[in-house]
Amino acid sequence: MMAGASPTLPSPMPAIDLPESLIPDSVLLKQVEARMENPARIDQGYTNLCGMACCAMTMAKYDPEGYKAFMIELNHNGEAQYKQYHLKVSRRIAHMEKNYFRRGKLPASDWILLASMRNKGHLIFPYGGRMLEPYERWMGSNTPAAMRRILKRMELEKTTDNMNGIWPIRKPALESLQQLDSAFKEGHTPIILINTRMYQKGKFSFMSNHFVIFNGKYTYNAETNEVSFNVWTYGYSSGKTIHCTPEAFRNNYFGHILVKKK
Repeated sequence: MMAGASPTLPSPMPAIDLPESLIPDSVLLKQVEARMENPARIDQGYTNLCGMACCAMTMAKYDPEGYKAFMIELNHNGEAQYKQYHLKVSRRIAHMEKNYFRRGKLPASDWILLASMRNKGHLIFPYGGRMLEPYERWMGSNTPAAMRRILKRMELEKTTDNMNGIWPIRKPALESLQQLDSAFKEGHTPIILINTRMYQKGKFSFMSNHFVIFNGKYTYNAETNEVSFNVWTYGYSSGKTIHCTPEAFRNNYFGHILVKKK
């Protein structure tokens, strides 16, 4: 996918020392308070920041006041600390006019948080600012290992973890979905990795792998042989309901990280 793209890669930038907020306080607070009420509103937009969005949504779900304090500190100081997780905003990310993507900008609060979280994981190649699409697709992509590190530093304890980024789990779909639904009803938060081929047409691609948060509403219709369930993704306030066959789920489900209820 990188063929034909030869971007000039900028040097990583340090955190900024700002005399004023990155985002006007009224804008930040309006967005943050909406996400405290409903963490599903955290929006990755047209980026590959789904893993970072799942970590941020889990943080806001379990500790809304901590999320708010973290965002205010990040906005005012250009860096912030939550539990053992430290984050800085680079100069590139701070330039809101370069908020990526062509087809629509992320909400400002989500941009500085999610882009900074992803940039933290890159020691050489920076993330943020106006990027070529192939570059963003590679540098924005997340791995289960990166998410585990973030969740651990945020002190979000997991109960079970069978996620991998390469091979589908391939257990019976109804069994996997019933386990996810039971865990959700008990108050846990299942972060799952799926491929969008589960519910969309197109060729399989690892670049179509997508982290989402399982949000219940699981059903199985034996007559039509269709399962449905809801996930938090892309800032949909009511989540997105996925409809597919059990076989499509089985072939495109890469496991879960189950974050323990508080």
